[in-house]
Amino acid sequence: MKKILFTSILLVGMASAQFDNVGTSAANFLKIGVGSRATGMGGAYSAQVADASALYWNPSGIAHITSPQVVFSSFNWIADMKHSFLAVAIPTKSGTFGLSLIYFDMGDMTKTTELSPYGDEGTFSASDIAIGVGYGTKISDRFAVGVQVKLIRETISFSSASAFAVDAGTQYVTRFYGLRIGMAVTNFGSKMRLYGTDNKVDVDAYEDFGANPDVIAHLNTDDWSIPMAFRFGLSMTPIGKNGFIKQDLAEVTVNWEYFDPRDYNPYYILGVEVKVLDAFYIRSGMQFKFMQFSDDLSDETDNSNFQDALKSDDGFGYVQNMSFGIGIDTEKISFVPVKMRIDYSSSDLGLLGLVERLTLSISF
Repeated sequence: MKKILFTSILLVGMASAQFDNVGTSAANFLKIGVGSRATGMGGAYSAQVADASALYWNPSGIAHITSPQVVFSSFNWIADMKHSFLAVAIPTKSGTFGLSLIYFDMGDMTKTTELSPYGDEGTFSASDIAIGVGYGTKISDRFAVGVQVKLIRETISFSSASAFAVDAGTQYVTRFYGLRIGMAVTNFGSKMRLYGTDNKVDVDAYEDFGANPDVIAHLNTDDWSIPMAFRFGLSMTPIGKNGFIKQDLAEVTVNWEYFDPRDYNPYYILGVEVKVLDAFYIRSGMQFKFMQFSDDLSDETDNSNFQDALKSDDGFGYVQNMSFGIGIDTEKISFVPVKMRIDYSSSDLGLLGLVERLTLSISF
């Protein structure tokens, strides 16, 4: 129990150390949730996760894996951008080792300058990548810990920025009907600064004098923090074989999560998963985000993101973002030779519309 308290205090201390800068994070692709099972429940997954996608949500979750596993997803993000995620976890006698890869492609964009505003100078590309190596192990039959070290890199045209980060997490299974407690700190690391040949510019140091040759100057860039975040989650199965209500055909899991990002207001997530016949899944989730609304926002707006807001007289309120998902697990289906899970999710991003994800998980 002392180990649990010490680890929890350490994680909270790491989280509170940098939660003081609003809207000042780089590498924002790290905020995009991965895995359709998790996103189908709104991201309330840090306490329940027990597959290779734990390398994103809570690295201690890979400690529960009993056979090698691969998780892959690729989906279209907003504005024609593409997000891909790959995770591999291999259990050994000394713990579970994992490798994760996130690749975010923004595609080709038209290059414009003050002298060529119509894009006569061709195109440029932009992309982000994060590569992580993780390890998770069980301290006891109820307590698991995990850590991941990763390299983060953002590239635009001929300039790039890099950082190193650490994810750390714990999971604890209580004696109260299998209640699971999860806690994680993600993206705790160095700052990023943009370097590259795009920072070089020709400058006339003495504009008031004629016939001066231009000199090469370097644009000065600042350091920017990466989007560190703290998660605290609870997961319980009130209906099922070991729940309050005994049921063999169906199982209902309820997840609650407190999410505190470095550059946004903390918010809460509620997620529900229903498993039928140990093979079919139905999921739903809701995020409750606290925000301030503009005074000139019309109450008659037809945007659902604002219609669902529980707005108060002082202009503050909660916005509810919904998500849902379905899935199928072939492990209990006798005529399917491969242990595989296919999950689909759809998430409401408010003004940005819906994002659909498809995830494939294979166990060997």
